[in-house]
Amino acid sequence: MRPVGRFKRTPLRRYDLPAKNEGNLQHYKRFRRRHFDLPFFHFGSEVKMVGCVAGLLLILLFCNASAPVIEVPSAQERFTEWAKQQNEKTLQALPGNTPEPGSELYQIVNFSAEAQQTEIENQIAEQVKEEQAQIAVETADASAGGTALKHYEPGELSYHTDRMSVDIEQKQKDGITYFVCDIRLTDVSQLRTAFAGDDFKSGIYEAVSDIAGRYSPVLAINADFCRYHRNGVIIRNGELLRKQNITKHHLLIVDEHGDMSVLTDRSEKQGLVADRLSRANTWQTFEFGPVLVENGQATTLPKTFYVNCHDGYYEPRTAIGQAGPLHYIVIVVDGRREGYSTGCSIPKLQQLFLDEGVEFAFNLDGGGSTTLYFLGNVINMPSGGKQRSVSDVIMFMANPVQ
Repeated sequence: MRPVGRFKRTPLRRYDLPAKNEGNLQHYKRFRRRHFDLPFFHFGSEVKMVGCVAGLLLILLFCNASAPVIEVPSAQERFTEWAKQQNEKTLQALPGNTPEPGSELYQIVNFSAEAQQTEIENQIAEQVKEEQAQIAVETADASAGGTALKHYEPGELSYHTDRMSVDIEQKQKDGITYFVCDIRLTDVSQLRTAFAGDDFKSGIYEAVSDIAGRYSPVLAINADFCRYHRNGVIIRNGELLRKQNITKHHLLIVDEHGDMSVLTDRSEKQGLVADRLSRANTWQTFEFGPVLVENGQATTLPKTFYVNCHDGYYEPRTAIGQAGPLHYIVIVVDGRREGYSTGCSIPKLQQLFLDEGVEFAFNLDGGGSTTLYFLGNVINMPSGGKQRSVSDVIMFMANPVQ
């Protein structure tokens, strides 16, 4: 049972009588007005507030009008002034007598930035004069046909001993100037190679004349620039230097008897080709191409290759071929010189070798590298106006290696 008196019933509201909490209702209305309605100011407080604001405005106006109007120095100007002050504090007079004006010591001590700028301008002017003089010389050569310094009479370029013979003929055909070098040796060791810095791993490049000048060959040409790429089978003077097979080149092989052949299938595993050639006492190998002539016949030129083999693509060229035992034909084609020689395409180079009756021919590095060195002089005209630095050369020596 429910305990008596624990719960009381709420009395019913009498709507006919006024509410007992009328005072609380008025307080609630005042609370709402004070916190949510606009504040109400008395007349006296408004006057005080306006007076304060007006006073502040007058003070600010007076301060602004009385401040001096000056130009504020920039950060660079302030830094310059600060550096000057620091220099005056740090620098002290040099011991000894003051240098006389006009003396060498006076000029050194008082060498200003303006004098330095003047000296630089003078150096630039001298350099411009030298360049203009060089251009004038080249223009004069071009106006004379470009052949004044590179024209040789038949029989002028020749060398004959009981061990070696070299005959070079300068020819002109279809707008190109080229050199045909007929070389006969008595021993395969007379066909030698050399590297820039005299070392395969030197990592430097030199002009053909600089490399060949240390060995005094009868004739030298640029080779295949074998250090330009890091792959390939490289055997030089009988020494195996690198044995990575490469697919984008053809491989020229000079065996122990001096006979030339080519390897175009490069699908064998790495090292197998190099090991086989090394065991066969191969004398030289060169990575470039394409092969131009085999067995006295023109080869089918590749459609896509390391160099552009299409007809109509003219460049300076260097190539080597073989006409018989220890009998070699080197053709060097000048190019990129209007009025003297435009260069030739790979099909045209192929035809030049066929005209010489070779049994084999192979294209080497060309372009700006094309250089023909004979008895201490460069006899062709490199396309860049000077020799390009290369990594290796082919040399034909007067005497066999003992």
